Amino acid sequence: MTVGEICSREVYLAKPEQALVEAAREMQHRHIGALVVVGSAAAPLRPIGMLTDRDIVCGQVSRKADLHCLTVADVMSGFPLTLPEDGGLSEAIAALQVRGVRRAPVVSAAGDLVGIVTLDDLMPAVAAELNALANLMAAQASVETQH
Repeated sequence: MTVGEICSREVYLAKPEQALVEAAREMQHRHIGALVVVGSAAAPLRPIGMLTDRDIVCGQVSRKADLHCLTVADVMSGFPLTLPEDGGLSEAIAALQVRGVRRAPVVSAAGDLVGIVTLDDLMPAVAAELNALANLMAAQASVETQH
């Protein structure tokens, strides 16, 4: 199974110059904890950062600034971890662990944004693979007892 098979293809975006309050409202409206920040060019979409609800709170507090006075670029996390859509799940988990993040944009071989993967996406996929492995072991044990 690949990251591209389990990622969400519906990705919510922010632009660096966007008012932070607008991005926060979008996150609240959509009930999501993060937006992928993309460059200002129309296409292709290339991830240049991530904006999380934690970035908003910590960025606002550290800058001692009103939410209405900041832009996405002021508080976003730049240089996001991106995962290749043809990458494996174990590699994705390892990369998330190394960077200490819960989600990452998924990109094509050309670096274009194609989705986002989160721990919530990975957990059921890994559980399904473990279940398949358990079923294989049970089937082998059954075959051995018949002989």
